[in-house]
Amino acid sequence: MKEQPVSQLTRRLIEAELYGHLYETMTEISGKEKALEIISENLKKSAFKAGQAFAATVEKPSLAHFATVVEIWKKGDAIVVEEISVDNNILTIKVVRCRYQESYRDMGLPEELCPILSCCRDEPFAKGYSDKLSMKRATTLAEGGDCCPFEFIWE
Repeated sequence: MKEQPVSQLTRRLIEAELYGHLYETMTEISGKEKALEIISENLKKSAFKAGQAFAATVEKPSLAHFATVVEIWKKGDAIVVEEISVDNNILTIKVVRCRYQESYRDMGLPEELCPILSCCRDEPFAKGYSDKLSMKRATTLAEGGDCCPFEFIWE
């Protein structure tokens, strides 16, 4: 992935403002459910492409390289990671604070939109990186969990 002119957090906040306006308009035209579905699909496709772009930065994608994306996610204190480890074919990440979600709520975005803006991107990003990569996450901070316990499995 090429270096972005702004941090990931700043970029996401700009995007969130635009998605917030889009959500409002789409809800008026098609209803909340359809608006959330369309925004979610758009974000997933974008995340998949971003995963592909990240994989293209190395000759041979691997779990060890994929783990380096956490540094991009952390820039600007965007997330606080309490635990990160790579053991055999599993990358474990425990995120205990997410400024993405905090910022979306501070912006006054609708509650139902906040989890979608970031959380729905994670698995498609991993799949875009490699079809050998899958993700498990039982809960998220956005859903009221005390952390986001990621497991990325390289098969």
